[in-house]
Amino acid sequence: MAWIVVENSAIDLQNIAEDGLLNFGDHHARKYTVKLLDMFDQLAAMPYMASLRQAAQSEVRLMPCGFHNIIYIKENEDVVILRVLHGLQDWFELL
Repeated sequence: MAWIVVENSAIDLQNIAEDGLLNFGDHHARKYTVKLLDMFDQLAAMPYMASLRQAAQSEVRLMPCGFHNIIYIKENEDVVILRVLHGLQDWFELL
């Protein structure tokens, strides 16, 4: 299985990296981004490991990672990363 990042989640990752760089420096920003990408790999290998949640129009899976939640679905044989949102953000409203 593979993981796929859609436009919203790509923007989320870019924002996380930029905020990390500004607030914590290059080393920490890179380390945190790698942590998120490693979790994407784990989810692709074990797509059912995260909790199933009911979103407005469908079911999604939500996996905490660091200070963020990875919201994704399993589509065919792949994991589609829909959003990567800070744990304090209302993921239900942002999907």
